[in-house]
Amino acid sequence: MGLGLPVVAVKLVFAVLSVSIIVVFATLGGMLYGRAGAWTCGVMAALWPDLLIGADRTAGEFQAGNTMGLAIGLAMIGRQLQLQGRDNLKPYLGCAAFLGLTVVLRFQLAPAVALSMLWVLFWLPTWRDRIAIALTSLLPVLALGIVDGMTWGGFYPSIVNNFYVNIFKSVSKNYGVMPFYYYVESIISFWQFAFLAFVFLFVKGMKRAWMPAVIGTVIIFYHSLIAHKETSFIYAAMPPLVLVASLGLSSILEKLQPKAFAAAIAVVAMCCCMAASPFKQHMNMVSRIPALLYKASRQEDSCGVAVLVGSDEWGDTGGYSQFTKRDIPLYFYYDKADIQNASHQYNYVVSYRTYRLIGDALHAVACKGYYCLYKTAQTCSGAPDYSQFEKMVTRAENQRVSGQDPWLVKP
Repeated sequence: MGLGLPVVAVKLVFAVLSVSIIVVFATLGGMLYGRAGAWTCGVMAALWPDLLIGADRTAGEFQAGNTMGLAIGLAMIGRQLQLQGRDNLKPYLGCAAFLGLTVVLRFQLAPAVALSMLWVLFWLPTWRDRIAIALTSLLPVLALGIVDGMTWGGFYPSIVNNFYVNIFKSVSKNYGVMPFYYYVESIISFWQFAFLAFVFLFVKGMKRAWMPAVIGTVIIFYHSLIAHKETSFIYAAMPPLVLVASLGLSSILEKLQPKAFAAAIAVVAMCCCMAASPFKQHMNMVSRIPALLYKASRQEDSCGVAVLVGSDEWGDTGGYSQFTKRDIPLYFYYDKADIQNASHQYNYVVSYRTYRLIGDALHAVACKGYYCLYKTAQTCSGAPDYSQFEKMVTRAENQRVSGQDPWLVKP
């Protein structure tokens, strides 16, 4: 987080943001549909796979989605209090603060944040309240500007440079161009049979939750207009969409008897877990290399660990995040000649099961799927190079952007 906090503190902050969604959604569900709404919205927020797992989203994308979900949930709570004649500005103030934080974490959500702010300002009865909400939302953004100026210099360089490089220089297109329908197609492929049920419940819930329904849809729509697409980009749409579907389901379960309601909640939880199966398979695929790297870092005699995989798989390694206990250099290779020439710098290798065909290995320590951890020597004789990983990643990315086809190790 840039504050010098221990890892456990960072995890605690992220956990609070994630768990808070359950509390906010359950509170809103209870206000609209009583116990049925509280249980249904709480269970859906806790167990719907996108919100539970996060899949391969980066911290910024995932937490920005969480803060966006919290903002919309708090706005809806404030609106319900308003309709009940209990005017309370606190939920709206919380909404404004989280909307500002959302822009800080992921400025690409600014259009959705602006629309949300306009919606909230329209709900507020007085200009005094509107000004208070607007100023509150600006505080995190101003803090970002100050930090940007202190670290980078200039006017919001982290945002301006990103926009310039990706829009004017079209660098993002080098990472792939996808069709307009890519996000909808991806959602269907992940949710599978749960998609149709979700759409039905979403339509049913829109009657009492127009704001989250529109915001979630808008996020998917305007991201679909951008040439380069990744499923992680639209995570912020998931919390509001799940909230709407949860309210739709709550309107059905509200009419059930207590025993039938308990059974229905169990079915909802089961369906959420079943819908998670494609996500779990994906997470297993991308977590195998980090798991083996972590195991390598725990070996008592480990003095250097090399990763030999395809040039486009460096992002699946997790980098030095797996080396939490010991000072061990990590090396990345995608060319067999490079790794053989540097064999004196490491004594463990994470690579495909076919590694024995191109390198010397004393024995395989452990295997996960296509990948194995090999011990290649008793000790290291070369000086450690802690910048090698970064240099090789830069080289691989430059080759890929220029259209070169580097030698890849394949199973």
